[in-house]
Amino acid sequence: MIGKRKWTSRILSLAVAMSAAVSALLPISGAAAAEGPAVDAPAALLMDVKSGQILFQKNADEKRFPASTTKIMTLLLTMEAVQSGQKKLTDVVPVPPEAYNIEGSSVWLDPKEKFTLQDMIKFIAVPSANDACVATAIFIAGSEQAFVQRMNEKAKQLGMNSTHFADTNGLHNPDHYTTARDLAIAARELITKYPQILEFTKVKEFELRDGKNKFENTNHLIGKYDGMDGLKTGFTDQAGYCLVSTAERNGFRLLGVVMGAKDDLQRQSDTTKLLDYGFTNYVSKRMAEKDKPLAQKANIPDAKQEEVEVAPVQDFYVTLKNGDEQGIETKFVWNNAAAPIKKGQVLGKMQLVKNGQVLNSVDVAATQDVEKGSWIRLFFRKLVNGITSSIQGLLHKL
Repeated sequence: MIGKRKWTSRILSLAVAMSAAVSALLPISGAAAAEGPAVDAPAALLMDVKSGQILFQKNADEKRFPASTTKIMTLLLTMEAVQSGQKKLTDVVPVPPEAYNIEGSSVWLDPKEKFTLQDMIKFIAVPSANDACVATAIFIAGSEQAFVQRMNEKAKQLGMNSTHFADTNGLHNPDHYTTARDLAIAARELITKYPQILEFTKVKEFELRDGKNKFENTNHLIGKYDGMDGLKTGFTDQAGYCLVSTAERNGFRLLGVVMGAKDDLQRQSDTTKLLDYGFTNYVSKRMAEKDKPLAQKANIPDAKQEEVEVAPVQDFYVTLKNGDEQGIETKFVWNNAAAPIKKGQVLGKMQLVKNGQVLNSVDVAATQDVEKGSWIRLFFRKLVNGITSSIQGLLHKL
């Protein structure tokens, strides 16, 4: 018995050793083998701007201090004020004492100087000027506090549910925080609605005051990374080094977010890893055009025309891994709508589905007004439908 036990023990030991040797040859599972770039910063995210799909994320919902990436929201509200006609790019922006005395990065604005709103946007976008943020906020909203209130309202409207702003520039405040995901939402809104902002954010450097002052873009990947044309850096001791970046190649635009890097080199390296991963492994495809009628129609039983023509409310894109284009289904989820229908009324969603997972979706809306059907028309329609259903039932039984 003792001999058998020793022999069995030896066999088990050999089996364990062989198993360990085989395991050493296999890919490591778990976090160490997680798909995606090896980002060192504590929080990061990669998004396709056109589709809005997230291609990679790391602690994307962890609340962190944003530092000057805050200015993405400041720029968004400034561009909105211009688009709405409230302000013009050629308006001269006064330099109030609050801006003149602000700490941190600045272009050293002086109340005696006269700069336009367009100048202020460049000052914010390139050297990350805090004084320009404060001057712009007061010019648009009457006070920085009023502007900050608008920032928080806009964040809520966009679904940035883990964000709260306390100032316009990102100077440290414990009540001033966001997440990588929320920053991506704000950045996508800015560059999608106001792509002209990239004309400012891609400026590598400029001179001011007859060449006496020279300012460089705080995003040191501008001019270094192929396709890079934005968007905003940030740094405080508490936030670490942050960068919300965007680059475009052959019409494919990516958005990267890095938060809490240990230094500028790490945020540049992590950003490069993120964008390289996206450009190398993914492709963006337009699946439907804004306002172009779809073959599928909405069924509205009480409408004058039962089948109502619909179209996407915006260009509809999907982001796919290279070689992964097969097996995608198009599905529609309809709202419980009733006639009369107004042109532009959202009647449902168009979805792209693969293996039961919704890849992306877009609202579809009526392309024209549709009246409610008369009671006689509705009566005969129900009668015909009822007869058709009965015949189909009989045929099915046969």
